[in-house]
Amino acid sequence: MSEQDGGVLVVGGGLVGLAAAAFLAQQGVEVTVVERRRETSRHPKARLVNVRSMELYRALGIDDEIRAAGEPSAGFVVADNLSSAHESWISAPEVAVSGEGLSPVAGYACDQQRIEPILCKRATALGAKVLFDTEATEIQHHTDGITARLRHPDCEQAISARFLVAADGAHSPIRTALGIGLAGEAVPGTAVSALFHADLEPALRGRWADALMARDAGAFLFARGNKADRSWQLGTHLRADWPLDDPDGLAARLVPVIRAATGVPDLSPEIESVLTWTTGAFTAEHFRHGRVFLAGDAAHQMPPYGGFGGNTGVQDAHNLAWKLAAVCRGDAPDALLDTYHGERAPLVALTVAQALLRSRKTPGQPAPDEQIDATTLALGFHYPPPGTTTPDKTATVEDPAAPSGQPGTRAAHIALAAPAISTLDLLEPTAFTFVASATSRTALALERHPVPGVRVRTVDTASIDTRHRQRWENVYSGPRCDGLLIRPDQVIAWRAPKNAANSEIDVPTAIQHAALVHSSVHPDSDRPSHSTA
Repeated sequence: MSEQDGGVLVVGGGLVGLAAAAFLAQQGVEVTVVERRRETSRHPKARLVNVRSMELYRALGIDDEIRAAGEPSAGFVVADNLSSAHESWISAPEVAVSGEGLSPVAGYACDQQRIEPILCKRATALGAKVLFDTEATEIQHHTDGITARLRHPDCEQAISARFLVAADGAHSPIRTALGIGLAGEAVPGTAVSALFHADLEPALRGRWADALMARDAGAFLFARGNKADRSWQLGTHLRADWPLDDPDGLAARLVPVIRAATGVPDLSPEIESVLTWTTGAFTAEHFRHGRVFLAGDAAHQMPPYGGFGGNTGVQDAHNLAWKLAAVCRGDAPDALLDTYHGERAPLVALTVAQALLRSRKTPGQPAPDEQIDATTLALGFHYPPPGTTTPDKTATVEDPAAPSGQPGTRAAHIALAAPAISTLDLLEPTAFTFVASATSRTALALERHPVPGVRVRTVDTASIDTRHRQRWENVYSGPRCDGLLIRPDQVIAWRAPKNAANSEIDVPTAIQHAALVHSSVHPDSDRPSHSTA
């Protein structure tokens, strides 16, 4: 192991840590990941990959691999058991099924233990160093970086880095050591999860569902893998007489529960692994402490209902990666990193609350009035301007089918006919992109006076899919907008006013300010604000 001086140390090599490594390496940042386990996860854990995460995986170039490793989401069944009549069908959430009209990709079902190796391979190919069976200890914070000791069974080495990303799980030792508290509430009880293999086709009889709530067993049954390599997962609550500290004994107690859930009384399941876990609805008080940043379960925990947890963590990593890269390169001040907490914390708090709300609802019952559609949470987020207090839900999300095009929102997908791509394909994952009509005066000014770190992409409006032309006018063009400056994370940074090329605003200076100092534009202003908080 060799020391690194100018990069990022990621502690935790699970889904979020490996995603952070891939996003950072894509940005050209030197990154080292350390993971105490000897390999990636063996247990499925998260399965739903929502539309937003698929967009991010697409930008990494691994969305096809994820689709090959998983399968489309198929919905949820309520019944006595898998063999009995499937009484109630709950279709898969729209965000898991289709991004039609809202995204160039659809959500998918792919187990975490299948995604992690794909992320690890991609991160390594991009230059990241991933060290398994390695623990980071003696972490110390300095004015110009952090140091840690890496312990591997065969060697021990000191490492230094400018920043550290703590993706070390719900019980994060790093968060605990820093004294960062959690706000929220625990969900009572201990859950038990068993991954097993069995031929359940006699019970299915040609029917299909992603998941089953089996009343006879007081348990959930989940399909895992895909048709070519099928496994199953049982989820239930820990009974009082079950041996929590005896894995083999616990596995034996689960066999009759699996039989009750499947409705196959003589089934002999091959149990591969068993996990016990508790959950809650918690958000860290701070996502940043000096040069340390919390991501994933280290920053938030939520009940599994809705499949928000893993997706939220991956999106944490994506928001943080380009900012760390900009500061490491010297392109932006350290204050840019404060926006990680400022942007993510309000959305995370809302998502945690939504997961908790869903956990209290009986499957199949109508959604309560306060439940926000999963598609809106995934694609309609609206980051607040720097320095504002946590907004309520109406200020945090918008309808992604009617995007505002305001700074802090996701750049809208517009289907282009020639070539057949999305506007999201025009965006540079490692730079800012100015997207505008071919007739944009601001785009012309930028071509004449380029701004470092900003790419210009113009669109012939005749190539816009007819279904999306009104959305293009509403978001990227229109009577007051001459184009959008979009950040590396596909979030709008600035709306160019129509008069930008008429000397009322210095286009290169304004864009340089918006891009590198991360200013936001308020809805009633065409100029970047001068806040760097």
